[in-house]
Amino acid sequence: MITFTPRSAARAALGFVVLCGVLAVAGVAVRAPIAAFSARVVAELGLVGLFAAVVAMDPIPGLGFQPALFFGYTGGLPLPSLVFAAWSASMVASVSVFAVGRLSRNSARLVSLLERWRIGDWLRDHGARAIAVAAVAPVPFGLATFGAGVLGVKLRDLLVGASFRGLKIAATAAAIGLGWGMGA
Repeated sequence: MITFTPRSAARAALGFVVLCGVLAVAGVAVRAPIAAFSARVVAELGLVGLFAAVVAMDPIPGLGFQPALFFGYTGGLPLPSLVFAAWSASMVASVSVFAVGRLSRNSARLVSLLERWRIGDWLRDHGARAIAVAAVAPVPFGLATFGAGVLGVKLRDLLVGASFRGLKIAATAAAIGLGWGMGA
């Protein structure tokens, strides 16, 4: 089980600082083209389009909600609206991926794979807590929600655990706002 330790807190803080620094440098070096592109994204997609982008990308490792937050913010949308939209979209994505996992529940091959990756016992034994950890930790959240569906974790546990995704979204939004602001 992943646990909260001083070392993990330090790593999270370091990640926050690094993200702020990268965005500050980008804000200085390439602010105008990013702002112009982001304004176009916001004009064409709006908050509803960014919501849809998070629903589609959040379960995919390496994509997630971060691009929608970044382009929405640098395109002029207020962070509180973006955080709420991204959190809501992430909840929709979590339930959708969980439902696909439920449909695959009778697949012995998937269960065996989850067991081999040592995710099975973790999800079964810890339910909502395991999903909450996956929601904020640097692990594939889509895999956790899919695995929860395959392994028969209760929907209530999924919803409780997935709601913690809002913490990661808010922290990322804060880093975007702070970093991009420093690069102005």
